[in-house]
Amino acid sequence: MRVADKTTQRNYLKYLNNARNDYAETNMKIASGNRFIKLSDDVSAGTRMLNSRVELFKSEKQLSNVQAINSEFKAVEDSMMSMNDVLNEIIGTKLVKATSETTGEAGRVTIASEIRSMKEELIQFANMKFATKYPFGGSTAKVAPFSLTDDGKLFYNGIDVDSVLERTDGSRYYVDANGVEQDIAMDNPLYLDIGLGVRVDGDSFNSVSGFEASFSGIQVLGFGTTDDGIPNNIINILTEIEDKLVNYDLDELSKLQDQLVDRVDVFRTNVTDIGAKTNFLDTMETRLQNQVDNYKFRIDELVGINDAEEATQQSMNDYILKAVIQMGSKILPVSLWDYLR
Repeated sequence: MRVADKTTQRNYLKYLNNARNDYAETNMKIASGNRFIKLSDDVSAGTRMLNSRVELFKSEKQLSNVQAINSEFKAVEDSMMSMNDVLNEIIGTKLVKATSETTGEAGRVTIASEIRSMKEELIQFANMKFATKYPFGGSTAKVAPFSLTDDGKLFYNGIDVDSVLERTDGSRYYVDANGVEQDIAMDNPLYLDIGLGVRVDGDSFNSVSGFEASFSGIQVLGFGTTDDGIPNNIINILTEIEDKLVNYDLDELSKLQDQLVDRVDVFRTNVTDIGAKTNFLDTMETRLQNQVDNYKFRIDELVGINDAEEATQQSMNDYILKAVIQMGSKILPVSLWDYLR
């Protein structure tokens, strides 16, 4: 009889512990929102969840990169469109009027002054600031990249743009006072991981696998000079045009106008390229957002709980625990029962 009583007590305590554990486990599931607390509770689902979280982290980082650079590129595109409007007015209105037979010396001087003001407006657009950086400053974008000397010469990060040369590989440089070639460090491209599958070939980064997130202001406005010594950048061409309007020289003015038109055509190509990049980034942003949403859904499917089902289960656990406790008052000795309660 004693053995039977002890066996009954042991069995009862086991049922009581199971009931309490079931109640506590379901309570933890409801509190955490996860259907398992430890990876060992469901190794298969837990492993897939961990893999999905790694992919989610990567996708969220890529999405953040795309959103940041897309906002910057759209601001740059707006600035370049404004610059294009100014250039259209200079070429289509001011210079047409300046070279008209009905425009006299005083009129040309006035137009030269107007072009000077519009040129300074172009510089302001090129020195636009986005958040904490100057996008037209290339990879070194902490300060406004463009400045004008008193005689109207354009400098890019302290370098005379007329002195900039280009190698066959596309890299740009200038020759210092000692005759030594100096690379334009801020002209080096920066790349971001936006989900294109970043690769490293040996010790070198594969630029095709990343997105070029920087661009050089001198690429946009031009640099160097032609074989005839005519500036090959928009700002210095306009400075020369100002001079030829004041000191009227129709032949030289005609050459400068042709050079300006050619250079503006290149500028417009850059505007088109920026527009194409923002369209591409819009597409990438949508794709990555869908990817992030899918990974979150997958993780929730693997570890998430059904609130209604768990609430029903907890009601059942509560009922069973109360029933077991009530049963204990009839099975256990009074002293042990008082302790367990």
